[in-house]
Amino acid sequence: MGGALVLLLAVIPSSQAGLPDDGGSSAFFVPLAGLAGAHPASPAAPDIASRPAVPVVAFRGLSIKGVQFSRSDRISVSLVAAIDRTEKTLLLSLYDLRLSEVAEALLRAKARGVDIRLVYDKGHVPLAEPGVSGGPSPEYQLLLGAGVPIRLLKGGSSFGIMHHKYAVFDGELLMTGSFNWTRAADDRNFENAVFTKDPAVIDGFTRNWDWMWALGRSPDATDQPAGDGFGSPPSDPLKPVSFAGGKYPRYVFSPQGGVADILVDALGRAKRSIDVAMFSFYSQDVADAVIAAAKRGVPVRVVSDASQSRRSQAILSLSKADVELRLSSGRDGTGVLHHKYMIIDGAFLVSGSYNFSQNAELYNFENDLITAGRGELAAFGGEFAVIWKQAHAPEPSELPVPKSL
Repeated sequence: MGGALVLLLAVIPSSQAGLPDDGGSSAFFVPLAGLAGAHPASPAAPDIASRPAVPVVAFRGLSIKGVQFSRSDRISVSLVAAIDRTEKTLLLSLYDLRLSEVAEALLRAKARGVDIRLVYDKGHVPLAEPGVSGGPSPEYQLLLGAGVPIRLLKGGSSFGIMHHKYAVFDGELLMTGSFNWTRAADDRNFENAVFTKDPAVIDGFTRNWDWMWALGRSPDATDQPAGDGFGSPPSDPLKPVSFAGGKYPRYVFSPQGGVADILVDALGRAKRSIDVAMFSFYSQDVADAVIAAAKRGVPVRVVSDASQSRRSQAILSLSKADVELRLSSGRDGTGVLHHKYMIIDGAFLVSGSYNFSQNAELYNFENDLITAGRGELAAFGGEFAVIWKQAHAPEPSELPVPKSL
């Protein structure tokens, strides 16, 4: 009985299944706060009835909320529900895996014949004994022991990582976002996850997965590459997202896929507002574009993670330029603000795994979705209002010491 109640938190009952995936224009998801396992909704959240409907996607008898936030949604429940309905293929690209219920759902899927394949960050499988601090997670070990095909992948240079957190279910449903598949992400951090059935976007992420699979190595390989020389990641052949006279792709990947150029270009077109929620804000190029927008009169708000701000000269430059800046330490003060998204003029949204950093641009495997969809914009805008209200203005000790000239 308890499991059935928890399932309701993440998905709409099957009696409401079959709703069209149309950006939320004909379906409205109502959070079921107060049931067992739910994260309580914040009293600071804007009135949901006054905003456009959150997109809803149908998958195998489920209607899944298309935009989810760890603050108010149990994202892991949606993952388990989608995995349990997957029939043929499941392509995973994960930075980390530390959710036992998700690993168990993956084993159930494999047992019923689903072809599961995993691209995994090599840094999370160091040469250490299982269970030892710093060693592979028990969930990874479960999949490896069950014979799930795995390829390990490292980013470029000496510190690049495979930083994706996405899954493609039966080639029909994509889940991506900031949400690492870990308990901390589910319980303590500010995170987001996007579920979509857009065929063009799923095609792009599938091609990106295929590209990484070819670059990766099996866990027992002795020729693990050091990184670099990957070539260019797949790109959107069209640029169908329109904003302020510019044309943008629906998705973009790293390393060296041009994400930073897109961000700077879009910021240069801002006229009414810029809201940024960013875990790691280290890119001075992006910071300079934000500062330039503020100087030409665009209202700007930036909320970043308190633990990261102490090391960021870019954050310091925002503060010195009097950009409105706040910091957050996660939902209960022990987690992190792990979002990586930006809203411009209430009409242009960029979200994904990509932090504003040189590492994300040049060395890491990353992704961003770009959209002008009203439902997605409303959902992420509502989340920003909540995290902005709970965040605080930085103390001098929370900012780095300026670098010497």
